[in-house]
Amino acid sequence: MPTKKAKTSEVKPKFLDPLFIPGMSPGVGNHAGGIPKRLLTHGLTVMVYKNWPAKPKDKIQVVLMPGLIVLAEQTLLPGDEANESFAFAIPDSRLPEGSVTLGYVVHYEGGPDSNTSNPLDVLVKRTRPAGDDKNQVIPGHSELNFKPDYLEIREFQSYRTTVTIDPYPEMDAGDLIALRLGDYNAPRQQVSGVGKQTVIALSRDGIVKAGNGNNRLMSFSVADLVGNVSTPRSRNIPVLIDLDRNTLAPPIINTQDVAGFIDLERLDGKPLHIQLFLPDNLGPAGYTYHVTYRGYPKLGGVVLEEKYITIENPGRYENFFVPNEKVRACAGGRVEISYLLLKTGLPTRPSKFATAQVVDAIVKLQAPFFLNHTNHVLNPIPKDGAAVEIPWYAWRNPTDKIELIFRHVLPGSNQVTLYTDRFTVGNVPEGIPIRRLIPYRELLRFDRLTPELYYVYEPEQYLNATADINESDRQVVQVGPPAAEV
Repeated sequence: MPTKKAKTSEVKPKFLDPLFIPGMSPGVGNHAGGIPKRLLTHGLTVMVYKNWPAKPKDKIQVVLMPGLIVLAEQTLLPGDEANESFAFAIPDSRLPEGSVTLGYVVHYEGGPDSNTSNPLDVLVKRTRPAGDDKNQVIPGHSELNFKPDYLEIREFQSYRTTVTIDPYPEMDAGDLIALRLGDYNAPRQQVSGVGKQTVIALSRDGIVKAGNGNNRLMSFSVADLVGNVSTPRSRNIPVLIDLDRNTLAPPIINTQDVAGFIDLERLDGKPLHIQLFLPDNLGPAGYTYHVTYRGYPKLGGVVLEEKYITIENPGRYENFFVPNEKVRACAGGRVEISYLLLKTGLPTRPSKFATAQVVDAIVKLQAPFFLNHTNHVLNPIPKDGAAVEIPWYAWRNPTDKIELIFRHVLPGSNQVTLYTDRFTVGNVPEGIPIRRLIPYRELLRFDRLTPELYYVYEPEQYLNATADINESDRQVVQVGPPAAEV
């Protein structure tokens, strides 16, 4: 007698995997992560990775826990079940400040059978340390004040230098101060307490690393635990550092500006003129200058330009020109020029640093674009995929991380179509843009949509300093024919 065939059913997990939030700061106190203000600007993107046997008509609801208040939802259409993930944009107005528990519920095939995800506890914080800059005419944040105990650091002072940071608005006990002096970034230090001054001691090794010069700039910024950063940094205070009498005279920044500043408007598109001079007894014929320009844009990163100049006529000025684009990239930041005096068989002698702040509007990152598609229209959708060009920026470094983002929020809903490509720049030649391919299958998901194409860049020192993640301008793209066309 044949046995009765057992009825089979797909096993559904009782508790689904937690939500994923791209860009979330991990491990904030008792929370799984932190949500800074920048992630809320265009709606908080949350990802549900498929971890159940999805079918058409499954309804996904992103919810506030424990009350299961629906923030966003999507009902799967035929074909959607093949997707590995589903993205949603939660409006800033729907998320309260402070501790928030997020999750999602899957209603299988739209029926009463459902499962809920494990909760994700996050800390939402919209305020930046120090709040708004109340005086945008004077460079530096108006509410970030500090005082070094020495404005001139010589051998005696190098063993006992401290900096006192005053309390500031929107201060939290977990805030971290990042102090910079010249080329030295001090280890981030937690504030002493809300409403209290914080004293930072500078090591002699740190001061040596800062470099000798008459105008070494000191400033600081503050980051809170979720990743909000004081914007802008504090003002710069010039400090004289003279620890090595063997260092040579600094280069000369040959402009008509006030000492310590470079005005881009006055530079008027021309190269920055640097002069090097040593008397003939210090710089004889046959010696070589290795001169280096380092620019520090306000957005982070480093811009480099260097040259070897052999002294042929001792006692005369030698010229070094920095391309205007490498100076313009540092608007709102600072530049430093120094040199090494070289001679085969003899000790290398360094110079002091020449330092200047660069005055003008900040240079933004240009939007990426699709190659060979005029007016930013991909119609028809290329079956071999489409190449995206990310324009070169002067402070790009091989260690920079870039995330290319193609994102569309369905009007009138919270459904997001999202493609991301995160990579490290690597050894791309200077001045050459980066190209990335978005595959055909990914482009098809955007058919008849108008997504935004942009990228965020993260310098190598992001985790060791308080530079914010930087976002390019956004470019709207039409993929396929417009939705109104039949």
